[in-house]
Amino acid sequence: MARQRYRPVGALLASALALGSCQSYAPAPLAEGPDLVTEAPRLSLPVQQLHIPGVASTYTFDPSRGLDMTGVAILAVSNNPQLRAERAKAGVARAQLFAAGLLPDPQLALTFAHPIAGPAAVNAFSAGLNYLLDQVITRPAAKSAARAEVRAVDLDALWQEWQVAQQARIFYAQVRSLEKQAALLERYRALYTDAYDRSARALTHGDLTLDVTGTNLVALLDAEFRLDKMQQDLDKARHQLAATLGLAPGTDLPLADGGDPPAPDDDEVRAAMAALVDRRADLLALKAGYESQEARLRQAVLAQFPSLTVGVTEARDNTGIYGIGPSVTLGLPFFNGNRGNIAIEQATRARLGAEYQARIDATVGEVDQLRILHAELTQQLARLQQRLPLLESMAEKARRAYAARDLAAASYLQLEQTLLNQQIGAITVEESLIETRIGLQTLLGMPIGSASGAAP
Repeated sequence: MARQRYRPVGALLASALALGSCQSYAPAPLAEGPDLVTEAPRLSLPVQQLHIPGVASTYTFDPSRGLDMTGVAILAVSNNPQLRAERAKAGVARAQLFAAGLLPDPQLALTFAHPIAGPAAVNAFSAGLNYLLDQVITRPAAKSAARAEVRAVDLDALWQEWQVAQQARIFYAQVRSLEKQAALLERYRALYTDAYDRSARALTHGDLTLDVTGTNLVALLDAEFRLDKMQQDLDKARHQLAATLGLAPGTDLPLADGGDPPAPDDDEVRAAMAALVDRRADLLALKAGYESQEARLRQAVLAQFPSLTVGVTEARDNTGIYGIGPSVTLGLPFFNGNRGNIAIEQATRARLGAEYQARIDATVGEVDQLRILHAELTQQLARLQQRLPLLESMAEKARRAYAARDLAAASYLQLEQTLLNQQIGAITVEESLIETRIGLQTLLGMPIGSASGAAP
C-alpha cells in the first residue's frame, strides 16, 4: 500500500524531468583579424533582392567594367561590414519573439521531514506541482510587443542600408570630383613648371627681370601646394569609399561615369513629403517601435492584477495519514501593484511618440533647406558654365600670344589662374549639386534614379 502511495510523487517527478529539454553549448571565438576583401566581389543574389529603391532589375553589376554611382550603392549594401552587424540584430529580435511565445514552466515542490522526537511513526513528506498563471495572462501582449519589435528592427536595418548606399554614392561623387580637380591641377602645374623653367633660363642670360621669374615661381609653388592638398583629399575620399564598400585599403576600384541622381522635381518633392510617414523606413521603424511599446504597456497593466499560482499537492504526515488536494497562491497588490513598471512604460511610450514627431518635424526643415540650396547651386553652376567657354577662348588666345612673346608672363599666368579657379569652382559646385540631390533622396525616401542599363 505504501509503495502505491508513492506512485503519484514519482509520476510528478518523472513528468517534470521528461518535459524539460536541454540545449548544448558551443563556443564561438571572435575573429583575430579583418575580413576585408581586396577586390570588388560579385553578387551572390539578384540586384532586386537588395531592396535599393530605384535600381532597375535589368541593371548589370560588373565591377570588372567599372562601377558607376549605382554600382557602388549596390556593392555597399551587399558588402558593408556595419550592415552585417545591423542585420545580426534581426536575429536577436526574432529570438526574443520566440522567447515571448514560450509558456512558463511548472514548478515542482518537494519536502521531507524525519521525526526526531514525539510519537511520530513515519517520515513525513509532501509533493506539489504548481503553475504560475501571470505569464499566461500577459503572453499575448508580450508576443505582440515582440512581433512589432521584429518589424522595427527589420525596418531600421533597411534604413541603415539606405543610408549606407547613399553615403557610398556621396563618396563616389567626391572621388570623381577630386580626380577631375587633380587632373586640372596636374596640367596647370606642368604649365607653370614650363613657364618658370623658361623664365629662369632667360633670367640667367639676362633676358628677363627677376620680378617675372618670381611671379612664375609663385604660381608654380601655389599649383604644387594645391595639387598636394588635392591628392591628400583624394586619398582620404578613396579610403572612405573603400571602407563603406567593405574593401581593404588600397584596393584598386575602377570607377565609371553614370548613375548620377536626376534633378528633383517640385511636384515629386511635395508628393514625397505628403507620403513621408508611409515610405521612409526609419519612420516606419519608429512607428513599429511605438506599437511594440503600446503592447508592453498593456502587458504591464495586465501584470498589475494579483499574481495567481495554482497546483496540486500530495502529502503524508508523521502519523501516516495521506492527503491530496489543490493549492492556490494569490499575491496581494497592496504596496506595489506593478505601478512602477506601468509608469515606466507610459513614460517610454511618451518618449517614443515625441521622438517620432521630432523626426518628422526635423525632416520638413532639412528638406526645405536642401531644396533652396539646390536652386541656388543650380543658378551658380549655370553662371559658371555660361562664362567658362569665353574664358577658355581668351586663355587659348593668351597661350598663343605668350608663346609668341606678345603677352607678358604676369598677365598670361593671371588669366590661366582665373580659368583654373573657375574650372575647379564649376566641378565643386557640380559635386555639391549631386550631394544635395542625394541628400533630398535620402530624406524623402525617393528612388535613387539609377541608369536603366549596365554600367559603361
